[in-house]
Amino acid sequence: MAKAWVDPAYRARLFKDATPAIAEIGYAGRQGEHIVALENTPKLHNIVVCTLCSCYPWPVLGLPPVWYKSAPYRSRAVANPREVLADFGVTLPKDTEIRIWDSTAEIRYLVVPMRPAGTESWSEEKLAELVTRDSMIGTGLPKSPQDLK
Repeated sequence: MAKAWVDPAYRARLFKDATPAIAEIGYAGRQGEHIVALENTPKLHNIVVCTLCSCYPWPVLGLPPVWYKSAPYRSRAVANPREVLADFGVTLPKDTEIRIWDSTAEIRYLVVPMRPAGTESWSEEKLAELVTRDSMIGTGLPKSPQDLK
């Protein structure tokens, strides 16, 4: 994600076809194919869920958290996404649209979170410290610069 925040050409490749873009930086493998990158903006927040099981881009995010595979998360994320976000400590403005993406064995989704304010001069390496697994699922936000102090 940090590379997408600092490199416009990489960002364009990521949104055009995420699987080879992610492979460029060393993340590839079984269950890492057919990934679609989703962009969070001030007016749109994306959340990823697999309503049938636990389809998840393992090579990129590592093992899925237990809650991702749980029936309560899978059903509540679709029915009450703001409530689920609140459970994770995320409160979005009322006018922010929340879009739910249902991963499958054929397509897995990865959220590109918004770059935190105040990081305009930061290097890719320093920005990488702000990225969290939950921010790439959409149930969390990246860390803020103050979190690193």
